[in-house]
Amino acid sequence: MKLLFSATPAFGHILPLVPLMQAAVGAGHAVGLLSSAGFRGEVGAELPPEVEFLDAGVMPGEFSEEAARRTGADVFRPTPSTIGEIFGGARVDLGIEDSIGRATDWAPDLIVAEPFDAVGPIVAARLGIGWHQAGIGPALPAVIAEEIGRAASARYARLGLRPVAAAGYLDPCPPQLQDPGWSTGTPVRAVRPEAHRRPKDVALDLPGFGEPDRPTVLVTLGTIFSDPDTLSATVAAVADAGVNVIATLGSSLRHPTASQASQEEAARAHSDRVRYVPFVPLAQLLEKADLVVGAGGVGTVVGTLAHGLPMVLWPQGADQPINAARAAASGASVTVDSAAGISSAVADVLKNDAYRGRAQDIAAEIARRPEPATVIAEITEGGERTESAERAESARQ
Repeated sequence: MKLLFSATPAFGHILPLVPLMQAAVGAGHAVGLLSSAGFRGEVGAELPPEVEFLDAGVMPGEFSEEAARRTGADVFRPTPSTIGEIFGGARVDLGIEDSIGRATDWAPDLIVAEPFDAVGPIVAARLGIGWHQAGIGPALPAVIAEEIGRAASARYARLGLRPVAAAGYLDPCPPQLQDPGWSTGTPVRAVRPEAHRRPKDVALDLPGFGEPDRPTVLVTLGTIFSDPDTLSATVAAVADAGVNVIATLGSSLRHPTASQASQEEAARAHSDRVRYVPFVPLAQLLEKADLVVGAGGVGTVVGTLAHGLPMVLWPQGADQPINAARAAASGASVTVDSAAGISSAVADVLKNDAYRGRAQDIAAEIARRPEPATVIAEITEGGERTESAERAESARQ
């Protein structure tokens, strides 16, 4: 079978799908990823080498800028309607024709799309094939999902298509993080999430700490919100708690000069206790940590809990406040609203075993969820193409 994954071109949207891609490859399926050509170079090394990248659409900067132009809103502090326009409106408008063309040529049998991705479901409707939605963490709040759907509905009409409901929802979120009131009208299949790891581990040249017996704290603000000044303030606050610090720089900083200055400043202040690393798969870094300090990106939150580690979260934007609130409600994390609160929060979480205990409980719950290979086998059984797909293929021939 040919499985096409469709996702927004950003690490936080694609990396949670990688275990499913790997499982599909392992089961002998042909696997493709439909996303922007501009992201191929960034994400290529993170994917199984067998995955075929289908270039289509534009990068987040371009479709977010278009959404901002249309709405006059701040896309880094968006309302639900703005989120709807970003993902269900502007991104679709700027990439759907290319996406349909690339997918038509590749001729998938089934599509798997992440919740922010409105392109995959439209492609499925155009090709007459089924699709599943794969969560990347806690389910989208209903109001956001509705706004993305509302914006996308006008695009279906413009293309002369009728929306097709997802055949199922692949849910990687443990119940401790899920909104208690969340429900969906489609069948839900639990799937085990994993912190991201490359097919082959990255060589990590990390000098030892002067006092290796101190607790080690991983600082990661993700790949979008790794502003150098924010990162520098976070690292300094964590180091002030008397711990060793490993800090990630993200995939690419917008201000590399400031980034270098931040590193040099931290090295002067805490030369034997702070180590900066470039973008490294989270799973490798979690193996070295006792606690994670982050912004609340979904990949960081779910991956950290899968490893049974507690967190201190300082949300910066997007869905991070929601993720941080759910992590705090689970008892495995503390949320702060400024760098000033980080040092004391780190000390408290490291001292109070209850946070680690709750994180380990959640990790045990995650470990009991079905493996990606099991879920892939379930959704591909009896996955024949629909009659309309057969008609479309006959017409192309």
